[in-house]
This record gives sequence, C-alpha cells and structure tokens, in this order.
Amino acid sequence: MAGEAHPRALSTWTPAAGLRVHARLLRPAGRSEGPIVMVHGLGVSAASLGPLAERLAERHATLVCDLPGFGRTHADEIWTTRTVAGAVREVLDGRGLGRVTLVGHSWGCHVACVLAAAAPERVEALALLSPAFDDAPGGVVGQILRLAADAPMERPSLVAGGVRDYLRAGPRRVLATLVEAAALPLGDLVAAVGAPVLVVRGSHDPLTTARWASALAGRARRAHVAVIRGRPTAWGTTLPARRRTPSPRSWPSSGDIGRGSQARPARAPGRPARRRASPGRRRGAGRRPPRARRPPARPPTRARATSRRPPGRTRGGSRRGAARRRGTGRG
Repeated sequence: MAGEAHPRALSTWTPAAGLRVHARLLRPAGRSEGPIVMVHGLGVSAASLGPLAERLAERHATLVCDLPGFGRTHADEIWTTRTVAGAVREVLDGRGLGRVTLVGHSWGCHVACVLAAAAPERVEALALLSPAFDDAPGGVVGQILRLAADAPMERPSLVAGGVRDYLRAGPRRVLATLVEAAALPLGDLVAAVGAPVLVVRGSHDPLTTARWASALAGRARRAHVAVIRGRPTAWGTTLPARRRTPSPRSWPSSGDIGRGSQARPARAPGRPARRRASPGRRRGAGRRPPRARRPPARPPTRARATSRRPPGRTRGGSRRGAARRRGTGRG
C-alpha cells in the first residue's frame, strides 16, 4: 500500500467492536503538533489516502484506519455508518488518543460527522474532503454516474487501486453501504457538529459541486470552504503542494456563510502569496525614497558652420595670387 514506503509508518491492529481494526500510524520526525485521524471513502481502503497522510505526517501523528469490511479490516456482516463511527471511536480509545482532528473523504465525511457529533470532547476540528451524496436529484444512480465521470480525471494507478479495493470488499457490501449512507442527510449531520468544519473540494469535482460545498458550510456552526484548483474528487490523494489552512478561530460562523465570507478560493499550488502590510503600519512606510530624477540634458546647439582656412589663404585663391595682388610677389 501507499504508506509502506514511509520510514516512520507502522501497521497497527486495535481491538474494537469485536474486530481487529487495521490502521497505518505515521509519525513526524520531530514534535507532533496534534494527532490527525483519517477516514477513507466508500469501497476503498486507507491506501487511497496514503500520499496525503504522508504529507500530514510531516508535522502531525497521523492514523489512517481501514474501516470494518474494507481494506485489511475483515468483517463478515455489513456495518452501518453509525456502527462504523463507533468502531473508530473505540480505536481512538485503544490507541490512547485524546482530542484529534478528524479528516473524512467522500463517505468518510459521514462517518466523521457522526463521530464528531457523538463525542464532541474528542474532536478538535473536522475536515471534509469531497463530501459525497449531494442532495441533487438522481439519488444513488446519480451518485454512481458522477463517480463514473470522475474516474477518467484520476491517475490510472489510483483507479486500479480503487478497483482492487472494491473487489476485495465485494459489490454487495459496497452497494448496501451506498444505499444506507445516501439515506443519511449529510447536512443534518454537519449541523450537529460543534467543532469547526473545513469543507474542501476540487475545482473539477463532479461529486462535490460548489453549491453543495456552500450548503454544507452553511449548516455548520463555524466553517470554511477551500477550493483546490485543477483537482478532481480524489485531490487529497495527490496533493502536490504544502499549504496552511486558516486557523479554525478565523473561520466564519454559519450566519456569515450566506454573505460570501467563506467563498474565497484557495491559492493555486505554486503561486506565490501576496504580501500584506502589517496592521498599524502606514502603507509605504519604511521604504527607500525614490531617487530624484535628473533633468533631461539639453541637446547640444549647433554652431554656425565656418570654413577654416590656413593663415594667409583667402577666398580668392592661393598665397602666391594674394601676394601678386599686393605687389610683393615675383613676376
């Protein structure tokens, strides 16, 4: 899987809800800034979030779970979204994790919201990456069609890994989980979360439209929407650049969402940030004064053209001719 090559990655097995839940634990080289727990989407496994987990593990201890019935966590029965959230909570208890930042992708957003609402004391903040099951007409069939439209925009290796995960989970489990999750209104789940919520979508995302992202942010008590330019649904698995998310304290409340305060798009990767003047500092203060311009040099004036003649030479001719006219020359 994607996380195997990480030098500080460990495979962990935690007893939870009668199962042995597999997860990848990635640790930073230095001091951790706070633990992050990641929840994958429908039908796939923790491997789908491997590249993003490695990026987050540069500063955070990151735990990526294989949910019951998916990946390397084997389960005979089909679990509901709420029972899966309960299993993740038991994993947090088993690993001794306190308050964490929950990161859910696709169907994992449902699981993360249920856990954040049931155990608010355990969740510092909530990040929803490409939240699925838009309330647009079409239902489950529309969701499948939008997912098919997204596949050509993904990397072939990512699609191949997703197919392997789907076959391992089995079509019956995937379809039953899809129908059950589609019946859970994600907007209502987000409204029950007290922690700050970050909604992230790709600008080319057919599953999470701009309208759907704004609608979810409007249901949260404190939210921020970020748009990753040029990325499809699984943008989080191939995140190309480091970028800091605004602090949850600066995220607008749900009453401000309708006024567009959250709709500022994220800066495109590789584009330099614009420098802002520090508060209380006059614009332009401390800068070197511009150089005084020199007056333009006047063009040199042309003197009247005068013919320069050697001494004794007149306009009439040579020296001998001049002497002859004065009567001093030889005959």
